Amino acid sequence: MAGENLDNHVDVKNILVEMGTYFQVQIGTDIEDFKCSWLVVKATEICNEEQKKLLHENHGKLDPANAAQVKALYNDLNLQGVFADYESKTYEKLITSIEDHPSKAVLKSFSAKIYQRQK
Repeated sequence: MAGENLDNHVDVKNILVEMGTYFQVQIGTDIEDFKCSWLVVKATEICNEEQKKLLHENHGKLDPANAAQVKALYNDLNLQGVFADYESKTYEKLITSIEDHPSKAVLKSFSAKIYQRQK
């Protein structure tokens, strides 16, 4: 595929974009760095006003006590379970898309490297 127009391989492009999104969503240590991670976005989607205030007051602070407050909120919101559900559905969708593709061995190799990856 080197040197070829990616527009001729829309199916591969779609699979790789989905893999890239999944890779970026994986849980990391972004609280202290004030990164707009999947976790903080998901938390703001599902938390109430009081929880949003707590998140706003503690996210992005270098003090470990602030990070602990955010982690406790993530725990209260069951974001680990929400992520596990997202991860499972996304991986299943990726594998289904890959199965019918002629380059499935390469694509499966990529997906195996990122599935349930530990940072």
